[in-house]
Amino acid sequence: MSLDFVIAGTKFSAPTSLHALIHRQRLHDVLNTGLRSPLTLVSAPAGYGKTSVLSEWFSATQARRSCAWVSLDASDDEVHRFWLCVFLALQRCAPDLMKPLLSLLQDQRTPPIQDLLSLLVNRLLEEPKARYVLVIDDYHLMTEPAIHQSLTYLIERLSPQLCLYLSTRVDPPLPLHRLWARGHLLEVRAQQLQCTPSEASAFLREVMELSLTNEEVEAITQRTEGWLVGLQLIALSLRGQALLSEVLTRTSGNQRYILDYLTEEVLRQQPERLQTFLLISSLLDQFCAALCDALWEEGQSQQMLEYLERQHLFVVTVDAGGSWYRYHHLFAEALRHHLRQFTSQEQIDALYGKASSWYTEQGLLYEAAHYAVRSHDWQHVITLFGHFLLHPRGQPGEIHMMQQWIEQLPADLFYQHPRLGQFAARLWYYMGDFRTAEDWLDQIEIALAQMPEGNTRWQFSAELLARRAVSRGFYGNVQETIALSEQARQVLVDDNNYVRALLSTAQAYVCLARGEIRTAWQALQEAVPAYEQSGGIASACRAFCVASSYLLMQGQLKQAEQTLATLTLKHQEKPLIQAALSACQAALLYEQNHLEQSLNQTQQAVQLLEQAGAMLFVDQAYVVLMQIFLARQQFDEASETLQRLLTLPAYRDNSYAQAWLLSGLQVRLGLSMGKQEVAVQWRKRSQQHVPLLSVFAQEREAVAQVRVLLAEGSSEEAHQLLAIWLPQARLTGRREQVLEMCLLEALACQQMQQEQQALQALEEALTIGEPEGYLRHFLDEGPRLVPLLKRSREHHPGFYVDHLLEAFLQEEKSGPASSAHNQALIDPLSPREQEVLELLAQGASNQEISHALVIAPNTVRRHVQAIFAKLGVRNRTQAAARAHSLDLLAKQDH
Repeated sequence: MSLDFVIAGTKFSAPTSLHALIHRQRLHDVLNTGLRSPLTLVSAPAGYGKTSVLSEWFSATQARRSCAWVSLDASDDEVHRFWLCVFLALQRCAPDLMKPLLSLLQDQRTPPIQDLLSLLVNRLLEEPKARYVLVIDDYHLMTEPAIHQSLTYLIERLSPQLCLYLSTRVDPPLPLHRLWARGHLLEVRAQQLQCTPSEASAFLREVMELSLTNEEVEAITQRTEGWLVGLQLIALSLRGQALLSEVLTRTSGNQRYILDYLTEEVLRQQPERLQTFLLISSLLDQFCAALCDALWEEGQSQQMLEYLERQHLFVVTVDAGGSWYRYHHLFAEALRHHLRQFTSQEQIDALYGKASSWYTEQGLLYEAAHYAVRSHDWQHVITLFGHFLLHPRGQPGEIHMMQQWIEQLPADLFYQHPRLGQFAARLWYYMGDFRTAEDWLDQIEIALAQMPEGNTRWQFSAELLARRAVSRGFYGNVQETIALSEQARQVLVDDNNYVRALLSTAQAYVCLARGEIRTAWQALQEAVPAYEQSGGIASACRAFCVASSYLLMQGQLKQAEQTLATLTLKHQEKPLIQAALSACQAALLYEQNHLEQSLNQTQQAVQLLEQAGAMLFVDQAYVVLMQIFLARQQFDEASETLQRLLTLPAYRDNSYAQAWLLSGLQVRLGLSMGKQEVAVQWRKRSQQHVPLLSVFAQEREAVAQVRVLLAEGSSEEAHQLLAIWLPQARLTGRREQVLEMCLLEALACQQMQQEQQALQALEEALTIGEPEGYLRHFLDEGPRLVPLLKRSREHHPGFYVDHLLEAFLQEEKSGPASSAHNQALIDPLSPREQEVLELLAQGASNQEISHALVIAPNTVRRHVQAIFAKLGVRNRTQAAARAHSLDLLAKQDH
């Protein structure tokens, strides 16, 4: 069994001790009441025995229910990691129920969390007699809003088959008042968790084995106010023969003061070696004997851990095998507080460093980075960050995790270690946030000013300048990009592959802005191997994806397809790279008119890239997605995708990228929706704004304007505009843009009743399209192209024109695509649920549905719950609206 699996397993066992602290039947009775409620909230400050009582009740409940437990820690504060923990916990008691859900969640094509939770609810409804209990401990460690939102979504749809118990120090941001008003919430709070006098007596006498009078027990209970940790600490103090009157006198004030005092008293009673072990191991969130040995170096950690359990010294096992432990949270905090009073920061840093090294040796780099940050071993931090950035796995939340680490570091550290700022700039670059990346570059520049002259400073400066050049190039600032690139070359002393790759990327952006697409592609052909040689596989992938789009601009679909196939095979074990390559392949599938395949591949790519936070890679996928929705006349979805594109950090304020990449799509969307006035307004605005510096961007806006002019019937003006731009596209080898402009020229000449010129333009388009198998460029111009194609066939009969005409015919037969294809339900409606939905949409009550379908009212209610969950709605009105939008009620229209 791998260590990685053992550590994961510690989350799914209820914490135990060799000896139960105390049996509290009254609390068990309260918790049993929660079996009739979707949510039971156990909320109280630390030290009130929440975990202890839940753990004992959990063990007792397992005899009559299928129970799952998950213990959270701060590293689980990411929505996909959180639900992975929950699903793995449920798998232990319901493997058949959770197998498909876990498969979907861990797949690189993970559906949205809300869809997975809907599927969970639906699968629970299929087991009417099943009863599951899920306990989530330490929920207060979760701060990510997406976690609270998704958990709320599940709780509000829970069926009686699953009861959820949440343990937390503070009330979570869930709609508790609403749940309580509906009778869906049971609360267990500090007042109920306080030990009663009889419970305190049992604990002090039976568990802690103290001989106390009733008066002494009452005095201790009053002083601690039933606080279980206080009881335990006082009992441990008294074991050292301390006088009760003295202990009670000194345990005044708030709980924090009592805890610190009593912990010191308890420590003082232990042998010196055990004190040392307690203090050192308190730095670890959880630990095993081997990890403790790495810090303590005396080789007897296992014996110490077993002794601590026998003595009730706040240690609990966190795995079924009893090899991994943690301290009670409050006890650990107090021990760490005590350690810092008598230990230098350098010594504590060294201990954290040993923990980080131990995890590094086990290959557990996430945990290694966690302790490296605490150790202030910045060289090790830099090494680990470099590993994560150069080898991103594309796992959900991975980039967000690195962002959190960087934000934890002290600001002055980045001035002392420019490499950290360099990594931060790269990280925000992966996130597609060029502006924030530039802010980090500003910090690096300040740090470099304090460095002595030499190769190291020049190398940093070279990468900084090259990175700025790439950023400026992405925004179409040609002159700045050229100037920054030249400065970078001047200070680049050694042959730095990464800087060389950046400079090639910047050169490609300059060439693109000029419309020189062959040169741009050649520059990226140099960048890709340079990135790979420097270890930047993700950067190499990004460069290749951009290069692939440049191949398409050159009209070389087949070469792009072959290269993509080779690269996909090469990186099949890297999910992030696979997702980015899938978006490129989807563009090819779209052009070949394989819309369903292209849609599936694009949506899968978008989901993984968004979940990973790699927004630099997602823009091409959004473009393909929008093209598909336009082709299928799913205009709401196309509009939504356009907005998602425009809100990407790299596109929000980037008029250049919006012009060359999106202007044509924006105009097509407006015209396709019949909103010609919107397209006309866009054309007027584009004519009024300051001309873009990029020739290529100007051309793309001009072509978009041609579409508006043709819609207005201004064919002569459209023809004149095309005459300006078409020769330049031919000259620079941008065959795809030539193809598009020739088709528009053919339509303009058709409008002007100049058939010969129209056929000539169409013939040039066919000459470009036939060798590579272009389809969608023709189909996207609509049926108005069909008469010209038929006339062309009369003069030049051939397979390609016949194939195009057949594709137009099939498109006409199939008609507008239903948005249900796009928003297909993970769990489709059953035939019976379809019948219930149709009656529900007509306004029928449950009783009326029961009568019409001859089924029991309870069965109707169950079907309605299932329909709500599958459609992701909360009431009948929303269900009817959603069903109409998904075209699920089409039968009623006939």
